[in-house]
Amino acid sequence: MKIIIRILTVVIILLPLSEIFLVSHATFFDYSNEWRQVEINKGNHSYYPAVEFFSEKNEMEFYFKTNDSWFYPEPPRNGWNKLRGFSKGLHHDNGSARLVYKCVDDTLLLVGSYCYVNGVHPNDGDGLQSILDTIQPDEIYHCIIKEEDGKFKFYFEDKYWECDAGKTLAWGYMLNPFIGGVFTLNHDWSIEIVDIKRDNLESFQSFEPGF
Repeated sequence: MKIIIRILTVVIILLPLSEIFLVSHATFFDYSNEWRQVEINKGNHSYYPAVEFFSEKNEMEFYFKTNDSWFYPEPPRNGWNKLRGFSKGLHHDNGSARLVYKCVDDTLLLVGSYCYVNGVHPNDGDGLQSILDTIQPDEIYHCIIKEEDGKFKFYFEDKYWECDAGKTLAWGYMLNPFIGGVFTLNHDWSIEIVDIKRDNLESFQSFEPGF
């Protein structure tokens, strides 16, 4: 019994430390300007990375590359798949802005904007989501998302869209790729992506991902 108690004590101590390590690793090891590949296995919504927090952030810029894994047979409730964005506070309770995509009839890829505002789900509010454009596999695309002048602003290639941002907080966290909401895919999905930090572009790798 004493051995079991000691083991449980060690586990209780190590679990919070491991969480701190994961958050610190994502927060203090800067992967900006480096292409990386994210994979989500079939049947899963996310790859569950460490959470990257920030104290103040009003803008993000990134490139991403599509591929054939983005196609899928259209499910009964074909919601948006989330690509990249940020939350101001807790996005279900406050506000968030994300670039998203969906596949229609296993042939057409649509990219869009998707925002929570004052805790209101994009499906429950007016003007909180929009189709921005169509996209093709094996292409590189550019996006900037800003919170500015009380609005969430999306600059996707040559397209622009905005909505009211509502009341937001200064702190928040980055939002990572997420498949579905009420559905998952029957195959592995992947994206190649690079977050841009403009004050350190000399470290920016070649436009073309090296995977």
